[in-house]
Amino acid sequence: MNMIKIPFPPQKYDFIVVPGVIYRANKQHIINFLIDTAASTTMIDPDIMKDIGYTRDCPEFVSPAKVSSPAGKEEGYRVKSEKILLYSMECVLRDIDVVCIRPERNVEALLGVNFLKHFHYCIDHKDHVLTLKKH
Repeated sequence: MNMIKIPFPPQKYDFIVVPGVIYRANKQHIINFLIDTAASTTMIDPDIMKDIGYTRDCPEFVSPAKVSSPAGKEEGYRVKSEKILLYSMECVLRDIDVVCIRPERNVEALLGVNFLKHFHYCIDHKDHVLTLKKH
């Protein structure tokens, strides 16, 4: 499938939260991603990443990472993912920052432009739909 429409529930502050899955080897974890078009990278909570084996000692480790956001600076590490899946749209990311995500509104991760740039995407706030289409 080259295009998918992903419904998202109305949220306070017009946040867009969609379910996704991150994979590593034979493990996977379902994650609620906050779509963040202002974030250059995807950030996932370290506890989730540790559960599926993405650690500072894993072969997918790339480098230490420092992330700045309106909430402040966080230190963590960067890994290359096996794949991230939103419905039927999948992507391998070479730069996922594993940093503490302050758990709010049932969000465990921020999905940044490093994922979105692999697709033509449209956010329809009126109908609460995120459309992804492969390039």
